[in-house]
Amino acid sequence: MEKMNSATTIMIYVVLAVLAINTHIVECSSRSSYETVRNIRFYVQDISGGNNATVWMVAQSNITNTFATSFGTISVTDTLLTAAPELNSEVVGRIQGVVTFTDMNQTAITVLVNLVFTNGEYNGSTLTLVGRNALNEDVREVSVVAGTGVFRFARGYALTRTYAVHDQNYTVNQFDVVVLVPRGI
Repeated sequence: MEKMNSATTIMIYVVLAVLAINTHIVECSSRSSYETVRNIRFYVQDISGGNNATVWMVAQSNITNTFATSFGTISVTDTLLTAAPELNSEVVGRIQGVVTFTDMNQTAITVLVNLVFTNGEYNGSTLTLVGRNALNEDVREVSVVAGTGVFRFARGYALTRTYAVHDQNYTVNQFDVVVLVPRGI
C-alpha cells in the first residue's frame, strides 16, 4: 500500500511539473512572438448640431438639467473617421455607438463604440472601444476590448485628445490607437 502511495505521489509531482513547464512555455510564447503591435492614428469629426449632425441625443434623465456635467444624457453617434484633421480629408471609416454622460461631478462620458474601417489597409475590420473619457483632460484613455477582421482577438488602448474646436457643434478629436493582435490574422 505504501508503494502505491509513493508511486501516486511521484506521478502527481511529475504531472504538476509538466503542467508548470507547459504553462511557462505558453506564457512566454504568447507575448511577443505571437502578437503584432499596430499603431493607428485617425481623426474623429464630431458634429453635434445642425443639418449634418453625426451625434444625436436620444435620452436624458429627469435630473440631467440639475447637473453642469450633463449627467444622464445618452447619445448615439455615427461619425466620420478621417486620415487627417480636415473634414474633407480621406475617410477611413466611422465611429458608431453609444455615449453616455455618467459623472455627476466632472464632464466625463462612458463610451461603447465600434471603429468601423471602410477604406485602406483595415477596410472591413472593426475595433470595439469601451471606457471612461474625461472630456476636460488633455489626454484621455479608453480600452480596446475586441475586434474583427485583421483585428480579431484585439486588445489595447486608445489615447484621445481634442485636436480642434471649430464651434460649439463641431469638434475634431485625435485618436492614437495601440492594438495587439495575433500574428497571421
